[in-house]
Amino acid sequence: MSKSNFEQYYKDIILPNKHRMNYLCLSNAFTVDIIFSPPRLISKFLQLEALVLDNIDTRYLNNILHHLIILPQLHSLTNNLIDFIQNSTLFYLQLFRVPKLKYCKIQFESNDDQQLLPRCTDEFSSIEYLVIKNCFRFQSLNNFLSYLPRLEACRVHSTVMSNHQKKLEKLNRGPIGQNYEEMKLKLIHNISSYTLSKVEERLLCRGWDFCVENKITNFLDFETDLELNAMKLQPHCHESIFRSICRQIHNASQQLIRTSKHKKISNLSKEELAALKSLKSNNNIIICKADKGNSIVILDKETYMKKAEEILKGKQFEPLNNDKFHREQEEKLNKYIFSLFKQGVIDNKLRYQLQSTCSSLSVFYGLPKAHKTGYPIRPIISTIGSYQYELSKYLAKAIRNARPQAKSYIKDSFEFVKRIKEITLEKEKTYIMCSFDVESLYTNVPVEEAIEVTLNYIYKPTKLVDVPFDKEQMKTLLDLSIRDSTFRFQNKIYKQIDGVAMGNPLAPIIADLWMQKIEEKLNRFSTNKPMIWLRYVDDIFCIFTIPKAKINEFHIRINKWHRNLHFTVEFEDENSIPFLDVRVTHTEDKLITSMYRKPTHTGLYLLWDSNQSRRYKLGLIKTLVIRIYRLCSTREIINNELDLLRKTLTNNGYPPHIIKR
Repeated sequence: MSKSNFEQYYKDIILPNKHRMNYLCLSNAFTVDIIFSPPRLISKFLQLEALVLDNIDTRYLNNILHHLIILPQLHSLTNNLIDFIQNSTLFYLQLFRVPKLKYCKIQFESNDDQQLLPRCTDEFSSIEYLVIKNCFRFQSLNNFLSYLPRLEACRVHSTVMSNHQKKLEKLNRGPIGQNYEEMKLKLIHNISSYTLSKVEERLLCRGWDFCVENKITNFLDFETDLELNAMKLQPHCHESIFRSICRQIHNASQQLIRTSKHKKISNLSKEELAALKSLKSNNNIIICKADKGNSIVILDKETYMKKAEEILKGKQFEPLNNDKFHREQEEKLNKYIFSLFKQGVIDNKLRYQLQSTCSSLSVFYGLPKAHKTGYPIRPIISTIGSYQYELSKYLAKAIRNARPQAKSYIKDSFEFVKRIKEITLEKEKTYIMCSFDVESLYTNVPVEEAIEVTLNYIYKPTKLVDVPFDKEQMKTLLDLSIRDSTFRFQNKIYKQIDGVAMGNPLAPIIADLWMQKIEEKLNRFSTNKPMIWLRYVDDIFCIFTIPKAKINEFHIRINKWHRNLHFTVEFEDENSIPFLDVRVTHTEDKLITSMYRKPTHTGLYLLWDSNQSRRYKLGLIKTLVIRIYRLCSTREIINNELDLLRKTLTNNGYPPHIIKR
């Protein structure tokens, strides 16, 4: 039930019958807020005998207990809280003051370092039946019972869970699950006015890619593990006993497989599922992934809207009154694709692949930069489902496969390290390493110029690209794919006048080729030229043999290459500098490479308890190990990184025996 519906229900049904009601169940934060907030006091429910509070936030607890004291007929209370109680001693003291209470069932979590409950001297509770589901300190049992002289039955469930946890940790030979207490400071950036509960924090700490629910359809891994573990028993028992054990294991496992087949399995608790629904229904906040790293940022919706609207006021964007321009562009694209088909340039299969049907507008959104002051957002325009998306994908693949590669081009970190290993330094020379970065490359790429550069690369002197189009046809298709793209933000529609949108499949390759053309001006330098110039899109690694003052002059010169380009520079610190995810350190005659983690690195990977296939998790470990061996240049660095990886995987809930494998 929504808040507005409940308010109407409260007004029409609950209030007129408040003197007759003897049972009330509340299972949502806003229902508690309405019932317990003045002037709608719970004290008006004079005949209320039983109250159930399910999935309630502890923020409402003090107010609830304060009003329960004045209910004359209340004798049954069930209280299920979704997060931690900061002071369980105060909670019990308030609970014991409810005058007619006989049955009480409470479930919550509390910190283990709570003070012991003091011994009762003058206040006694009327509770006769008590059920407690939380971490209960048995050192305070005598003092606890001193408040309950009428108690006939008491159940405490805390030891069962703690013993179960200890058994699991012993079997696992290590801690169970994600170590979110250590990781949460980097994983969650809450800059909104909303205060997250402990359960909501725990939920968000699992990360953006955590898989909540899955169906088990393939039990091969499960059966293989059973067989391997059963084989370990064979040397320790008689053959007849071993056969009997195997038969029982087989029967039990087959029964489990039959009951679990196609069954949905959730790895979230009831409290976390309630928190997920609560966060989803909160329209006052925006929860989004950070621009870099795996962290999550929570902003007030109003703040997010202002940041986005400030970007959309830029000269690259133009607001539109309706989607008429979008429909015209889609029709223009389809007509041109059809004309190519009629001319015999493309076949029917390619025609249906490239033409647009039932397209939607591209969507604008922003990713907050958690590593920068004020959390500015990076604009992204998702073109999935738009009229030019399939065409952009097709052209991007064709150009990527045919593009000429400059000497400075590096594909990824592995190629960068390979190129670094080929460099030999002379002991008698002084070397200075630095890196250049282009500010906001994508939004500053001049589209018309970039398209012309791309065409010149793939059609001159001969045609390199494997497409059936000539140069003019290719130019028209690139124009339709990139220029004047429309998108929506909330209920408003915009057109991008210049620059390429991050989110368009063509954006990286077009921007990279344009940068490749720009950096050809480096050949004109006769002095102050870098010894090494390696570029990954808009990030450039350089080594100079000239003084720092001359490098600053070089920086000024390259900033004049184009009016849309602005380079920033970062110099080495203590003979070391980061580039991509590699740290380069130079000694007297060689360069040493090691792993580099940006300040935004959270240490969060695919969690072991995430509902993805096990082979992906084992593949992740293998990938991370290979990455260490390929990026690190010395055995000492490799060993240190492997130790750090073991700790990181443990924090992500990976069992020790899996890590050691």
